Amino acid sequence: MQRNILLNLSDKSMDNKKTKNTKYKLFDDYKDKIKKDLIDLKVIYTDLDGTLFNDQGCIIKDCEGNFYFEVVKLFERIAKKNWDIVLVSGRNKLQLRYNSMLVGVKNYITELGSELVHNLGEKVYVTFDNEKYNYEITKCGKDLVNIIRILKEAFPNKIDSNLDWSIDRTFNALFFGDVDLEKANGILKDEGYGGLALVDNGFSKLVKLSLDVEHLRIYNLMPRGVDKSSAIKLDKKLRNFKDENCIALGDSIEDLKMASAVKYFFLMWDAIERDGDILNSLCNFDNVFVTEHRMNRGWAEVMKYLVD
Repeated sequence: MQRNILLNLSDKSMDNKKTKNTKYKLFDDYKDKIKKDLIDLKVIYTDLDGTLFNDQGCIIKDCEGNFYFEVVKLFERIAKKNWDIVLVSGRNKLQLRYNSMLVGVKNYITELGSELVHNLGEKVYVTFDNEKYNYEITKCGKDLVNIIRILKEAFPNKIDSNLDWSIDRTFNALFFGDVDLEKANGILKDEGYGGLALVDNGFSKLVKLSLDVEHLRIYNLMPRGVDKSSAIKLDKKLRNFKDENCIALGDSIEDLKMASAVKYFFLMWDAIERDGDILNSLCNFDNVFVTEHRMNRGWAEVMKYLVD
């Protein structure tokens, strides 16, 4: 029997965000139909931290820090199916090249969709019209220095960035913290940075900062209108993929945007545990399914069933 789970998110566990009763669909209840619909699956677009990895960037440990090798074991079985795994991340090209080599894949999407990379860098595609992009927010650019100052003044001890975090990036700067994004982007617009957007890429334990926040989030400062789906759509066009050839997995609101470009999207369970905004966004999609397990265990839950 299929279950549409009704979850009340009015308590303080969701950071006091105003939420409503939200229905979501569990992968386990729809997995037979999903598997039948994916008979022509060709590519798996996957987020890294909190999805393929745990929230500390490790593929062989789960969210509790216990050793967990199922994801790695699945890579061989996926390869035998000739399914292409494409890493999709806020990380830069250099980081993702090493990540890809480590897990044995060759295609990846960098900086939350700003660039599409094929064959470990043999071809690199910018996913938006960068001729009109004139902000200096990487390599210690003057705009990044100014924006860090502006946001730290607007949100004291709630957000931070280090120039070194963005020095090897092309279009995207990295921040950590927990702030009101609507307010932050309003401030950026008022300060003359309306072509940029600060976006939420989920929770993370990748760094330790002395900020006054309960749960640290990754934020990316990036060209407005660009997201992970931008690169997926370009990749589909270049390689002649259709929606039914594609799935995606992730754990954040930014990841959820990939759902518009694929047949099915799978959301890791811990995302809805901690983020009411994600749950309130699920009503916009009919192809999103939630795992019963967290982080890389959720990834394995989906892929193990599909590959069998």
